[in-house]
Amino acid sequence: MIRAVAWFCAEHHGVFAPRGKSWQRPSPELSVSANALELIGRPVNYFSRMTFEARFCLCAASMALKTTEWQESRGAEIGLISAGADGCLAANQEYFRDYVACGRTLGRGNLFIYTLPTSVLGEVAIVLSLTGPSVFIHDDVRPLPSLARHAERIVADGEASGMLALWSDCTAAVCMAVDAGVGNGNISKLLANSEASPLQLASGFQLMVQRS
Repeated sequence: MIRAVAWFCAEHHGVFAPRGKSWQRPSPELSVSANALELIGRPVNYFSRMTFEARFCLCAASMALKTTEWQESRGAEIGLISAGADGCLAANQEYFRDYVACGRTLGRGNLFIYTLPTSVLGEVAIVLSLTGPSVFIHDDVRPLPSLARHAERIVADGEASGMLALWSDCTAAVCMAVDAGVGNGNISKLLANSEASPLQLASGFQLMVQRS
């Protein structure tokens, strides 16, 4: 079940969770590495080289993880699953523009890193010390509900103690914390038939927190 949801975009960030743990605030400027370090609470190598999608995902995932008690359990394996191809497409376009500008012989390696849809998952897993499975699964018809179902299935099959499910693009990242415990019915209802973009979903959760 979905235990909580965290989001991050350029304008605001926060967490929607049960038992009074919900909050939302204006977002810090992530071009300043110190701001990211304060939010994430861990050292991040090469943060300034990351794409905006990777930065947003890392912030959202770290906030979602902090709302759970997963890492307090010895031997807990936390995994990652993501959907959303727009960020990867933008990264590919940036890399190949750079490749052409460099005479079609070599593109910059720090741009090439993010041309795969699993690259962001790798960055998040390293920084947050996650040891569970990392999977990219995108459903073109109903990507968000499908993402939640796949995360729940991985937990139900015993492949992970909990899953951080990321729905993201270059404008925002939303991260669901999924485990086998009792979930939040309001979150499940919101996602059941949602076709919202990551930014629209982030704004929706911001309103929910403001009204709670």
